[in-house]
Amino acid sequence: MREGNVFLYYGEGRGKTTLAIGQGMRAIGEDCSVVMVQFLDYNHNKEYIPLKKLEPEFRAFRFEKQRESYLDADKGELSNEISLAYNFSRKIIETGECDMLILDGITDAVDTGFITSNDIVELLRKRNNNMDIIVTGSHKYDDIAQCADYVYSINIEKK
Repeated sequence: MREGNVFLYYGEGRGKTTLAIGQGMRAIGEDCSVVMVQFLDYNHNKEYIPLKKLEPEFRAFRFEKQRESYLDADKGELSNEISLAYNFSRKIIETGECDMLILDGITDAVDTGFITSNDIVELLRKRNNNMDIIVTGSHKYDDIAQCADYVYSINIEKK
């Protein structure tokens, strides 16, 4: 039986979602199932749309309405959407429904105050030992990093 890991991909650079999707593609190649839940991630339609073609092995979910930016959203409405995504992610972990869970942009939901880093730590502690979880977002939170087996900083060196 495989042993799962927790990965944290963070930084201001581009490529965190692409890296997570690449890990998911590799997992599919190993006959694993993948679920990706996107939080506050409005810049990846080019990555998100083709993932629908990989179902049922790779399933991607968004609970937020299509917007140009979360800054345009009603805060109460956005809070409800983030809560739905978080609760869905918790259910995936509790049921062990997949081999890899990608929580794309979830630390950005911490940055904006919709959830706390402790909420993410709680999710990570509930996972079974066979499940991989990938956490992405702009910033690293020490309590989340301590739960991770691997921490990657993705930053721009040259523009």
